[in-house]
Amino acid sequence: MTMLWTLDLLCLTGVLVSGVLVIVFTDPLPAVMALSAMGTILGTLFVVLAAPDVALAEVVVGAIATPLLYLIALGKIRTDVGDRGGKPARHE
Repeated sequence: MTMLWTLDLLCLTGVLVSGVLVIVFTDPLPAVMALSAMGTILGTLFVVLAAPDVALAEVVVGAIATPLLYLIALGKIRTDVGDRGGKPARHE
């Protein structure tokens, strides 16, 4: 019984840390990666809590689909929006 409480607390701590990281990061890419980590940890928590159907849905939506859509949107925004400074953008 103690091992299950340890896993619960470990997962909840991971969710809390990744949620705070989503808010703290100013660059969108690390924030999306922290969001994906939060979905993965929540999926693990649902498995520990004996809800495999909810865990599968959380992993598919929270860890894969949502971060993928955010990354696609970020890629589109970065290619469509030009430099506003008046100087040509340097690509290194």
